[in-house]
Amino acid sequence: MTTTASSTPPTTPTTFTSFLKAKWRSSTTKVLKPWKPIPNTRDYIEKSWVQHNALNMAFDGDTMAPVAQSLLSGGCEVLDIGCGAGFWSMDMATKYPLSYFIGIDVDKNVFPNITMQKNLLFQRVDIMTTPLPYENDTFDYVFIRSMLDTLPDEGWDSVLQEIVRVMKRGAYLECVEPYANLFDTGPAMSTILGLIDSSANKRISATQLLNQQLPAVYNPWPNRLAPLSTLQSMRIHHTHTPIGKYGGALGSLMVQYWERTIKASSQDWILTKAISEKDLDTLHQEMLAEIETHETYMAWYSVVAQKKGYNGPAIVIEDYDTQAISQ
Repeated sequence: MTTTASSTPPTTPTTFTSFLKAKWRSSTTKVLKPWKPIPNTRDYIEKSWVQHNALNMAFDGDTMAPVAQSLLSGGCEVLDIGCGAGFWSMDMATKYPLSYFIGIDVDKNVFPNITMQKNLLFQRVDIMTTPLPYENDTFDYVFIRSMLDTLPDEGWDSVLQEIVRVMKRGAYLECVEPYANLFDTGPAMSTILGLIDSSANKRISATQLLNQQLPAVYNPWPNRLAPLSTLQSMRIHHTHTPIGKYGGALGSLMVQYWERTIKASSQDWILTKAISEKDLDTLHQEMLAEIETHETYMAWYSVVAQKKGYNGPAIVIEDYDTQAISQ
């Protein structure tokens, strides 16, 4: 895809407002259809908060990219794509007050309405409308979390090209995502996962099924980033998050995560008669018991890649399990 920068070079920003005015641009390209509706319920926001705190514990911090020193030094511009309620952006803006953060999401209703840090801004931006509304070489660091299943598989091709375009040379891209499957599940959790999959499949059109166009979750981030000639030094970190009190504070958080996942979808399941309210309550209680006996857990990964600008190492894959799953 060919994009053109503004004919007038932006002035050097002296404040966050002037930085934004210098970097904002228009966007008119046709919008892609998302795989799933955009949630803005209280359950979704609470689930996002729980997930944010759990992953902070699992990865021992908010970022795996080697950007801490640059962010502390100040002057860096960071983009949080699909920021939702903005928990990651707010934490980072507080931790690194001398750098600038922009959180973007298609649904502005989930943005926080509290007084925010002066170095943080939330904007309604639909990443499915390309080009992204920023100039070339704008950001030092781009962060994406739990976004892979929000676009059709082919949609990410153009979006990734746009993300790389707005990154500076040497900038880092970090994508955090869960693996598709849960591990050591029992029958109750397996039934719940089946209900979730059934709801997702109903949102895929007959034409997409006929053409075998599967959701992007089946093509994970490392596979998507590796072919991009503009990126280098890809590093993948793995971690596990136990689901259950057996996993301590982290495991208890993940129980809350799954309880809110169930609650957010329960009305849809009951209305479509996928399951009765009574049976769902029973299933829920069985799930809470079996995750302890089976020691169920999720696996997550963070993939970090750098936009070419200087020589770096080849692909490095390492395990980063900070929480023991079995005693």
